[in-house]
Amino acid sequence: MLGLIILGTIFALATGFGIKVYLDRTQSEYRITTAEFAIATAVILLIVAPTVSYVGTRVAITNQVTFNENWGGWETEAIWTKQQTHRDGPHRWGYDCDPYQVYVVDRSAYTDDKGRYHPEEGHYETRYHDCPYATEEWTFTIRTTLGEYEIADRNLPTNPNQYRWRSYKHVPEDLPSGVPQFWRDAKDRLDKSDPGPVTARRQYENYILASQSTILQRFSDSIDRYKKDKLLPALSTRPVHDFYFADRVFFVGTHPAGDWQGTLNRFDAALGSSLQGDLYLVIVDAARITDPDNYAGALMAYWQSKEFGKDALSKNGIVVVVGTTDGKTISWARAGTGMPVGNEAMLIDIQNAMPGKQLDAEALFGHPTPSISTTANQVKVTIRHSQGVLEQILWGPHFYQRVSMSSKSGKGVGYEYLKREIQPTSGQQVLILLCTVLFSGIVWGVCVAVGVPAYRSARGRFNGLYR
Repeated sequence: MLGLIILGTIFALATGFGIKVYLDRTQSEYRITTAEFAIATAVILLIVAPTVSYVGTRVAITNQVTFNENWGGWETEAIWTKQQTHRDGPHRWGYDCDPYQVYVVDRSAYTDDKGRYHPEEGHYETRYHDCPYATEEWTFTIRTTLGEYEIADRNLPTNPNQYRWRSYKHVPEDLPSGVPQFWRDAKDRLDKSDPGPVTARRQYENYILASQSTILQRFSDSIDRYKKDKLLPALSTRPVHDFYFADRVFFVGTHPAGDWQGTLNRFDAALGSSLQGDLYLVIVDAARITDPDNYAGALMAYWQSKEFGKDALSKNGIVVVVGTTDGKTISWARAGTGMPVGNEAMLIDIQNAMPGKQLDAEALFGHPTPSISTTANQVKVTIRHSQGVLEQILWGPHFYQRVSMSSKSGKGVGYEYLKREIQPTSGQQVLILLCTVLFSGIVWGVCVAVGVPAYRSARGRFNGLYR
């Protein structure tokens, strides 16, 4: 940061000196005196440059360490709001109706410098009221443990022509109307006390991914080879779609039948709401992988690379890779997490327990069921587990524990030192320097404007002391 302060000061002073030279040469009455230049230099050196450099560096580092992760939750309530409409009201769908005249003043009345009075001039304009198509509009919302989602904003009713606000005004057929199927499905699930899973993207700090040091970053020289052979799936370009669903199952060379994405979404809702984890599954044709350990390591390194930017594999990510030869049975399994250390016993359990198991979504993930209660504005989720293989492992004796970046929580080894190693990027440094020059420009502007121009001119003419 000291280097930024020095460079910022140099650029700021160079800017001020250029302004001073220009004003001196043009003999401007707004010239900067030597005393003003000295005072401005002190202000920039002691206040402006250090403050801008410090704040800019903190903002730059915060930006670098901020990444995205998935949170898991559950649907809690499906809300159907019916809003009555009226003319010029807050409805969404309407048309111009009921014209009326408005007088618009073009020129106010006035008396000119010869005492002649000129009356007001204006004209009338035709304007229209805003009438709704239907007597009511419907908004559909789903509340979840992770927030509220608006599924449809002020749809027209089902069969909207039966709800005409004016009987003779037909409702256009291309306007959204009725109950959205997405909301209807959620309502059905909730009515059966079987809420659906929810995934939301949230920001968090990851010093390891942001660090410019490679001490703790995983790597593999096999990434290029696997990518060339199309064996490394990329993380989804749509981390969350259809309001709150995510694709976390990836298929490489084989695609067993089943609702893999939906079943894992449910599993991750339970995992996220109780243990703050986020599991991904990669199913690969075992015949194409000769070294499972090398493949799993390359996959983890690839997903944590800068190629995925802010959406790289998060610290709460759990990656399970399974190989299969027949698409029905697991031949081998490997697992890793988004942190370099932690949950080692759980990862070994996954590797040892899964070979030979049936490659079926329900068999692996089970069907965890939430029990949701709300007390004192707090939502409490209790999970009732089934017999899924991964379900039994991640909530078993060596259950998953989210590892902290900080050692203060007692659940982390402490990576605060990596944050201290992070420096602003070249682009961020340029922006900080530009901000230093910009704020210094205010100081130079004060110097230009602070003196009384007449006093300066007189001082320069009579005693030659103006510099």
